[in-house]
Amino acid sequence: MMRATQRGLAACLTILLLGFAASAQTGDITRGIRNFTLPNGLQLVVAVRPELQLSAVNLTVNIGSIDDPPGQSGMAHILEHVTLSGSTSVGTLDTETEANALEELDRAYQALDRERRRQEPEPAILVGLERWFEQAQEATKRACETGEILGGRLEAHGAIGLNATTTADATQFFTSIPNEEVELWLSLEAERLQHPILRRFYSERNVVLREVAGLTGGRPTMQERFLQEIFPGAPAAQALAGDPEQIKSIDRPAAFAYFRRFYRPENITIAVVGNVDPEKVYQLALHYFAKWQPPGTAEWPRSRREQPPLPASPAIRTFNSAAGPAIFFAFPEPASAPAHTAAVEAVAELINSADLSPLHRRLVQEQSVAWSVAARANYPSQKQPAIFLVHVYGTSGTEPQQLAQDASALLKSLSKSSDEDIAGAALGAEMHIAAGLDDPPTLASLLALHQAINGDWRTPFVLLQALRTLTGNDVRAAANDLPGSVPSARVSTGAK
Repeated sequence: MMRATQRGLAACLTILLLGFAASAQTGDITRGIRNFTLPNGLQLVVAVRPELQLSAVNLTVNIGSIDDPPGQSGMAHILEHVTLSGSTSVGTLDTETEANALEELDRAYQALDRERRRQEPEPAILVGLERWFEQAQEATKRACETGEILGGRLEAHGAIGLNATTTADATQFFTSIPNEEVELWLSLEAERLQHPILRRFYSERNVVLREVAGLTGGRPTMQERFLQEIFPGAPAAQALAGDPEQIKSIDRPAAFAYFRRFYRPENITIAVVGNVDPEKVYQLALHYFAKWQPPGTAEWPRSRREQPPLPASPAIRTFNSAAGPAIFFAFPEPASAPAHTAAVEAVAELINSADLSPLHRRLVQEQSVAWSVAARANYPSQKQPAIFLVHVYGTSGTEPQQLAQDASALLKSLSKSSDEDIAGAALGAEMHIAAGLDDPPTLASLLALHQAINGDWRTPFVLLQALRTLTGNDVRAAANDLPGSVPSARVSTGAK
């Protein structure tokens, strides 16, 4: 008999999949979704949802932290912030005055930065350069609008949830806007991308530095230190938000150079989910973006820096802190067919689910030696060789070596999971994907992301279908290939 928790999962999944029910019977859960390619390479994915009053819109750039230039980690994150400040014409009070003021600001900053980097900066010179920089900043402020330049225009026309995010793989800009205002959003996106200005660069860079300080105190997290061991010197090991010292080295001209190199139509995908006509949206995209023909051809971002190969065998690392030990496991996860990818997702759910996970049950609930157990497939990037990551955060006073050994043994036991537990894990993984596909903003994000980085917006739908056909043996084999092969003795202790 199915456990109560699994019955609950099945009931939740049924509710979440109601939106897919009719099309699933015909095998077409991608109903109403069309993909277009503009002559300049920009991709457009439109999902028709007649029931929506607001369209979820998403513009994804195939540039993430993994693409940051050497010595300039945080570049993608900074561009996320500063590209929303309008364009040479949107937000300015006087085009020529502002252009001159920004050039003066760049000169002032570069002079100040050079003096600061001298072995023995002259205090009097620093004071004068700082005054020059502050005055130049004030001049740029007087030459443009105050407040949220693009956001204010969109919100005045009913947009909600305006935001942006940078991941290892991509930068996404998104909002939800009345269906009839999709053209306004497209026009403003086209304007800021084709006529960038990066105003407020230095103040926004300070915002990024404060974000980094608030998140990590400017120090690598234990997880980042773990990645640095697995992928030494590689893009995948860079801090997602950026290293503070490297962020400080990025000025507006450097950001502009990177923007012009990689913020290009062939690196961009737009997704629209709403009560819209796909052909009309395509014609609007042509109208606003087709003339965008930047010179040259962008070097494909993922080929700029060579990624080291995956580790030949699983890696384990123990980090100590005042809060307790943290155990990280990395299992090589080579690219595979959808069926195997689905099985790996089910294994992750076997670890993550508080109801199904032997690690959670033994280490958290019964022994109280850990407070968090989690797994993540395809980490840290879909654009580079990936690992299956498992972390176990121990409680204060827990002996690290014993926790690592106990976690290793429990990971090995996953390949012996019952059919009941495997069915529950597959249902849970399916539920997570289905919930995203049923939520318009998340659907827009997934469509744009997968079209941008994988070249196929169908990826999550294919995974959903693969999860529905999983067998217990499929999941056991994946568990044996990943956690089942963990060597229990390979544990080292990191510095506090």
